[in-house]
Amino acid sequence: MIDKFLLGGYTSDSYTENNQSDGIYVASLDTEKKEITDISLLAKVENPAFFNFSASGKKIATVLTRNENEGGVAVIDAESGKTISESYLPKKHGSYEAYDAAKNLYFWNELPYTVPSYISIDSEHKVLFAANYNTNAIHTYKMDDNFNITASHTYPIEGNGPLVEQDHAHIHFARLLPDGRLIVCGLGCDKLFVFDVNNDTAELTPVYELKMRPGFGPRQIAMSQKTNYIYVLGELASKVAVVEYDPETGKLAVIEDYSNIPEGFVGHNGSAAIRLSPDEKFVYVSNRGHNSLAVHKVLDGGRRLEKIQQIKTEGVFPRDFGISRDGDFLLCANQNNNELILFNRDKESGYLSVAQRHIKHDACVRVVEATDFLA
Repeated sequence: MIDKFLLGGYTSDSYTENNQSDGIYVASLDTEKKEITDISLLAKVENPAFFNFSASGKKIATVLTRNENEGGVAVIDAESGKTISESYLPKKHGSYEAYDAAKNLYFWNELPYTVPSYISIDSEHKVLFAANYNTNAIHTYKMDDNFNITASHTYPIEGNGPLVEQDHAHIHFARLLPDGRLIVCGLGCDKLFVFDVNNDTAELTPVYELKMRPGFGPRQIAMSQKTNYIYVLGELASKVAVVEYDPETGKLAVIEDYSNIPEGFVGHNGSAAIRLSPDEKFVYVSNRGHNSLAVHKVLDGGRRLEKIQQIKTEGVFPRDFGISRDGDFLLCANQNNNELILFNRDKESGYLSVAQRHIKHDACVRVVEATDFLA
């Protein structure tokens, strides 16, 4: 069987010297050979560092830049690889505290433009949601029936936290919950936000906000489709928190959090991506700095976690990963040494083991399983 993954990342040489990436790619996994056998270009896009695809309609919503001078969002047709519509943000200066893993140094990152760090798509109601880390805002976009962007709204978020990376709210995630509300991560202000969505106008109404522990840095969320538990990735604390969601009220409550790195590790680490296994029995997290994947077993019907494995990704700065459709494999991108690594995954135990090393692909920061989507 051939499983498919979408790969995205940076195309600029400023991120990777002599960068050969041209946009969004399709990686083909031969599940019998247990190897990635082909990586081919799907759509030529400038710096598609994050994207998500639609549940129907074969559309991809992506962040992008234009001439390394403007940042924005676009909708791409997956069958043709052509851009359907795009919208660029006003030329607003962006700056924030960043970390250079190669040099082990913090630095002040200055940008002449701003680009969202996260995007999701509601293909049923034709709405896009984007999180802007640089300008501490949520963006929503309304589309017509042909997926052309027709209107947009911006919602600034105030706040900060105790750590050097938390000088502002730094919004990093915006995606629909199963009940149709929007949940948002404020990495810099240690908060989760819940909003009602007007699907006709793409406007938001606040419902609830949850204060996480100081310095947690909520970055991404993995959502259960079977229970009311969500798993919140804390980039700055290198932890994952179990949070209970009440669909009746929209309220959130933290139950407990768990470390993604070994006890006693003293180097810099930033947890980057989180996934639930297809059967929702295991939570997987990538660690940039410790350069590993943490495997947590889901217990008590989703209410508790237990870390059962920590495995190195054999590369530098593993930012994103995807789990194959059948759950037998995990494909991880090591951003800073331009390689992917493929793991076998035992569906019963949740444990990972290396299947294929040194899969070359420049500046990859987004990995999404897409077999059914691309069929």
